[in-house]
Amino acid sequence: MAASANTIVLEGVVAHRDAPRSTPGGVAALNLTLRHQSTQIEGDHEVAVEVEMQMVAFGETAKAMAQVSSGDRISVKGFLSRKNRFSTLPILHITQYKFTDRG
Repeated sequence: MAASANTIVLEGVVAHRDAPRSTPGGVAALNLTLRHQSTQIEGDHEVAVEVEMQMVAFGETAKAMAQVSSGDRISVKGFLSRKNRFSTLPILHITQYKFTDRG
């Protein structure tokens, strides 16, 4: 299967962060929820955007993100995938992050 565009950049406030965990295979994992609010232009109109996005980080990214707390403002980059093999709901897999403001 050929690669196609699936890169997401999103900034917001960490609304929830689970405790760090490991997958059954021993890979570090961290689940978070990011609350994003912005104003976007669609056509000739401003649109108020408010969304919460479920996110997950694995491996070294998850270990580094253990310092992230609820209330921190972060910017994340990653890709969308299904939440699990039984669901088509999206989850953002974080590949990079940075703090934009500590809460």
